[in-house]
Amino acid sequence: MAYEDLLRSVEESAREKDLTLRKKADSTIEEIRKRARTKAEAIGQAHIDQAKKSITTERNKLLYLTNVENKELLIRVREAAFEKAFHEAATRLQNFRFDPKYPAVFEKLLREATSTISGEAFSVHVDPLDEDLCKKTLAALGISAEIQTDITSAGGVVVNLPGDSVVISNTIESRLQRARERMRKEIHSILAGA
Repeated sequence: MAYEDLLRSVEESAREKDLTLRKKADSTIEEIRKRARTKAEAIGQAHIDQAKKSITTERNKLLYLTNVENKELLIRVREAAFEKAFHEAATRLQNFRFDPKYPAVFEKLLREATSTISGEAFSVHVDPLDEDLCKKTLAALGISAEIQTDITSAGGVVVNLPGDSVVISNTIESRLQRARERMRKEIHSILAGA
């Protein structure tokens, strides 16, 4: 019996060791699984974070490019509106010569152009359609000048000293051009809503 008891004791001991080893193995396996899950979750989260960062970067890049394109388009639209306004003004002024107010405006343009020339002989250049008006206006102002009908304009005058040492352009077109340059910033500011 002692041999059988010994055998049973060895078997029980072996079963207990087997059971202990299995429990230890199961515990180790579970610990490895937990660490693997934790590591997998961390890696997964890192990939998600990197993907979010890439998406955010790409989104910001696209928003920036869209904003730049929109600003460029807005600038082109404003410039087109500016150009259209001055083109329409020039078109309207083409027939200003036939407005009843034109003789008074012509006189003002002539006075402005000749006011800086004191006592020197000068020439007044006008459109052929303004020749008679120029003669009458010069006579009314008591100004003596050579009249030349060698320009084409919507109205106004160009005054020059001999040798073109001084040339004063006071035509409708030159006034419109000066207004255009002077008012560009202001008009763009209005168009921008500022």
